[in-house]
Amino acid sequence: MVAMTTKKKQLLSLALGCVFLFYIINLNKISHVGDQQAYIEGSIPSQLLRANPRREAVPYTVPDQLPDIDPTEWIFLIIHYHKTGHDLSRSLRDFITNSTELKHNGEENAFARRHHDQYTKCPKDVDMRRSMIYVQVSPNFFCDISTLAKELLSHKKKTKIKIIHLVRNPFSMAISNFNYHSAYPVIEPWVMTAQPCAEEKFFGVQSYPELLLPTFLQQQDVMGGVGLDNPLMYPEDFKALSERCHALYQNSFNRAGSEKWNYYNHLRHLDPTQGLELATIQMCSSGINGGDLLRMANNIIKLKEIEQQLALEDCTGTGVPCGERIHTLTLSLDWFIQDPYGMTIRFLDFALGNAITKGEKIRIAQRYRQSYYRKVSGGDSHITKGKNVETPKGHVVDPVLLENMLRGHELLGRVLGNVERVVDDALGYPVDNGGGGEQDEQDVVPMEERGE
Repeated sequence: MVAMTTKKKQLLSLALGCVFLFYIINLNKISHVGDQQAYIEGSIPSQLLRANPRREAVPYTVPDQLPDIDPTEWIFLIIHYHKTGHDLSRSLRDFITNSTELKHNGEENAFARRHHDQYTKCPKDVDMRRSMIYVQVSPNFFCDISTLAKELLSHKKKTKIKIIHLVRNPFSMAISNFNYHSAYPVIEPWVMTAQPCAEEKFFGVQSYPELLLPTFLQQQDVMGGVGLDNPLMYPEDFKALSERCHALYQNSFNRAGSEKWNYYNHLRHLDPTQGLELATIQMCSSGINGGDLLRMANNIIKLKEIEQQLALEDCTGTGVPCGERIHTLTLSLDWFIQDPYGMTIRFLDFALGNAITKGEKIRIAQRYRQSYYRKVSGGDSHITKGKNVETPKGHVVDPVLLENMLRGHELLGRVLGNVERVVDDALGYPVDNGGGGEQDEQDVVPMEERGE
């Protein structure tokens, strides 16, 4: 009996040891599975918990009475830029097509990206139709606002358009761009052949600065209307960006051997602060192959001018003022990262009003939140928020340090700070015209917890 008891104890100890060993071996797998399942439970993936946004989303309260909207009477246009929501724009488009009779054109863009008519300086060949929803990346709105309004309405007398403008804080946009394009292995092949310091000209004659400066140099009554006391940029700023770009790119005085590197090599092997600086300059001044930081600011100003100056004017000779025919909602990708549920509700309220039920909006918002969390937990390469920058030597750089570098940069700090104030104004933040200001402390409760 004693021998049998001892044998049982030995077997029990062995079994417990095996269970413990199995647990240790699979601990990382268990943690990974837990993160993968976060979207099912509605909890926030750990990567997003590390993001620590500079500003919370502007609170949104569902109106007591939403407008009665017939979606078939409207054009819907979702505008985004590089790193402000490529995948998000497709999701928003699908929300509408899956819940209404609207269709999309089946194309990547409504018209050519980063391109315009040589003479009007508006997008070329715009032909958008009612009861359709379009997605457009990086449009060139360099024309006067009266011409732009007519182009957005496709020169049709009965057309109305709802524009959803997806923007982003320029500092987080710049860091996301650097993180994404310096990743290994390479995600987008164009970084292998890009020439970030090349002087690009549209049609061989129009430079990017000369297209932007008429907007950026406007008088104080215009700049003041978007949160600025002074011009967003001066002509000499573009020259300084070019000089700094050449100092960083293929310059053996800066880094021995780098004269043979391509753009991607620079992003990978320069000091991370220099790599970020080079990538951000490319995002500001390469008009044909980049430049979206400044393009975004330009287009915000143009759309706001339409809202402020043409609201009561007749756009196309119909007797109906522009303010009733062109509606714009500006939303930040940073907000969708913080609160995918609440921002989806906000988008659906603007786009569709009472055309679909509150319950259907809630179901759409819940599904989007789940799918977004799944992408984050699964390591989707397009999602960089909350990720540290890793150098080829395995060093990890905190994004907060990179943002501090940008904000303290003599030129980029001022330019991106001005863009930030334009973005903040469009999003509805209180803007201090004298400077960017610190984050407003406010607790924002997710919409579903407010009982909306």
